[in-house]
Amino acid sequence: MSEYEVRDPIHSRIPFNEFERQIIDHPFFQRLRFIGQLSFLESYVYPGAVHDRFAHCIGAMHIAGRLFGRLMTSSDVLQSRLSDEEIDSLRQTVRMAGLLHDIGHGPFSHSSEIVFPKLQDLPMDWSWWRSEGIAPSESSDIRLRFPQDRQAKHEDYSVLLIQAMASQGVLDMAFAQDVASLVHGSIKPSAFFDNLERKAPTLHRVLKGLVSGEVDCDRMDYLLRDSYYCGVAYGQYDLDWLISSMGVAETDGQLVFTISENGVRAFEDMLLARYHMIDQVYFHKTKAGFTHYLEQAIEQREIPLNIPTDPYEYSQMRDGKVIEMLFAAAKDDKNYWSHHLMHRSPPKRILRLHHADEKDMETLKQLEEQCQKAGIRYFTHSVADELSHFGEGSPKPTMIYVAKKTLGGMEYIPIFEYSDLLQKYNEKIRFTDFFVLREDIERFSNIPL
Repeated sequence: MSEYEVRDPIHSRIPFNEFERQIIDHPFFQRLRFIGQLSFLESYVYPGAVHDRFAHCIGAMHIAGRLFGRLMTSSDVLQSRLSDEEIDSLRQTVRMAGLLHDIGHGPFSHSSEIVFPKLQDLPMDWSWWRSEGIAPSESSDIRLRFPQDRQAKHEDYSVLLIQAMASQGVLDMAFAQDVASLVHGSIKPSAFFDNLERKAPTLHRVLKGLVSGEVDCDRMDYLLRDSYYCGVAYGQYDLDWLISSMGVAETDGQLVFTISENGVRAFEDMLLARYHMIDQVYFHKTKAGFTHYLEQAIEQREIPLNIPTDPYEYSQMRDGKVIEMLFAAAKDDKNYWSHHLMHRSPPKRILRLHHADEKDMETLKQLEEQCQKAGIRYFTHSVADELSHFGEGSPKPTMIYVAKKTLGGMEYIPIFEYSDLLQKYNEKIRFTDFFVLREDIERFSNIPL
């Protein structure tokens, strides 16, 4: 295949082949040029944060390929069991999953999901899907196995668009299903993976971790990219060293991720980079306040945003369309949320209150009671995240192991047991920001607290 490359400020040069270029040129993927990586709200705080999901997805494809290559060369566990053709096919599947993992994002990414339709309303090929914890129905309609009120998410639209590309003949149907299975946790792989699992048990789970896991191509790219464009140092970590320390091994008849002892600090640095980006960038007070304004403008129908279920109509949904709706609505100051958002008049954050602090929770309750009593308009914005999913209660299949050299050879230790940082700081990131609308600040300052 012909080789191409694109210049990138994060990875310098990103090569791709003719097949990948065809997918990049497809209208579904080109739409991502007009979906902001951090939405335009981030540029209200960080003027340089105007990058898009198009560049991020190409970067994720590049890292996915690097991670796959590292797993193949780090040991003979896979190379000795798979043919060259199978390895080449898997490499292309993993890279394509990295490329298409965010293709289903709507305008303003997560903000528009509050008006997404029900999952069951999407015109899916449901034969790809596993039921989501619901007992199989006697009906042949697999949609009946899903929670009836389950709202669609951007990951569901990613599957919908991938299926549409397969129906066009742009992607082979079985290949498309395998790509979708690495992107979405409820999609089954094709028979191709069933055959490979006989040679390499749990291979699919390992490869899925490269696309959507604790150390995946998505997270590894967006931390560096968002940090770069926001002009902050919080998201920096040693990508090259982290990748070079990773591997795969077989223990108890299953394949597992491994990290060498000298790579643990790079892994910890990435976790801390994510923690600091959550605290300082992704949930910056101004961005959080404006995000609430945007969601209210959508939910209160100040703007006529309707999310279509048809994949081709959905592919026309871009940030620009919603921005124009907001500008039009902002002309009428009766449209409070749109007017204040587009005139960049943010609410006032009073306090950030941490859930682990009992005094903070008492303060939050007091603030709400006093504001309700005085008729002061307020809202809260809560965050619940975590440094990692590792810990004493973590299910074994999701674990990463540290490959520790011993006199007898090699010992594999769960990373939570090895890393002092994880043991000390692996707590949920849970806090609530308390905001008061700007017009009520003076009255708020006069209430007894």
